[in-house]
Amino acid sequence: MSFFDRFKKKPTSGSPSGQWPQPPVADTMCLVLMDSVLEDVEQTAAHLKSVFGSQAVSGIDHDHPRVPAFTVTIDGLEFWCSYLPMPVPADTADISTAAQYSFLLSDEEKPDFANHRSFWMLAQKGGGTSLEEKRRVCWTFSMFCAALLEQEGAVGVHIVNRGGLLVSRRHYQQQREMMEDKTAANEEGYFPVPLWVWVYGSYEGETPIIRTTGLKDFGLPELGFYNPVRYSTGELLDFLYSMSSLQITGRQLYQNASLIPLDEKTEVVCKQDGEVLFFIGA
Repeated sequence: MSFFDRFKKKPTSGSPSGQWPQPPVADTMCLVLMDSVLEDVEQTAAHLKSVFGSQAVSGIDHDHPRVPAFTVTIDGLEFWCSYLPMPVPADTADISTAAQYSFLLSDEEKPDFANHRSFWMLAQKGGGTSLEEKRRVCWTFSMFCAALLEQEGAVGVHIVNRGGLLVSRRHYQQQREMMEDKTAANEEGYFPVPLWVWVYGSYEGETPIIRTTGLKDFGLPELGFYNPVRYSTGELLDFLYSMSSLQITGRQLYQNASLIPLDEKTEVVCKQDGEVLFFIGA
C-alpha cells in the first residue's frame, strides 16, 4: 500500500453526498516580500527573461511613478507583476501576526517577514476556471514565484486567499526542487500543497483543532483534525498535506461520514462542519 493509499476513503452505505467539488476561485494572487527597497526593477525583469525566455517579459510600465509593472507569460498563462516600495499594508495582510503563528517558519525567519520593506504583487486573472486549470495556474505560479525568490533580498511568499500562509524562501526553494522534471499533470499525483494551503492550529472552545485554509480556493472542502491526541503536530501536518494533495490532484474527494484509515491501527470518520471536513478519532 502506498503512502497516499492510506487516506483513500472506505465505502459507507447511506453516506450523505457532500456539496463538493465547487467552481474554484478563477483569479489567483500572491505577494513576494523583500527585505529592502529596490532602486529599479530592470534587474528583476532581466532575470525573469533568463529563466523563462526573452519574449516572456513585457516592457516595464512606468505610468505610476512609484509602482513599476510588467507582465510575464509562462506556459501560455499571463501574470501581472507590479513592485511596491513599501511594506504590505495592514489592511491587506497582517504579516507580523501570521508569521508569529506559522508552523513553517523558523524563529530566525519570522522577524524577516515582520520587518520586510517592500513587495511584489503578482496576479493571474481568470485562469482557474476548473480544478484542472486551477491546478495548472498554481503550478505555473509556483515556478514564477520561485524565480522571483532567486533575487537577492527576497524573504518569502504570502498567498492572497482566505488564510495567512507564509512560505519562506528556503522552504519555497525546497518545494520547487520537488517540482523538477514534473508537470501539473504528473502521474505521481504530486502537487506542492505547502505553497498554497495554510495549515494552522487553534481551539474550538477548549478543544484543540488543526485545519487547512486554501482548499476552498480550489473548490474543495477544507480538512482538519478535531481534538487530536494520538499524533504529533508534525504527523498531523503530513496527513493534511497528503490528503490535500489527493483532493487537488483529483484522486480523492472526502465526504461527510466517510471512514479514512490513517495507518494500520487508526481509522477516522469525516464529520462536516460548514466548509470544513473534520477527521474524528485521531
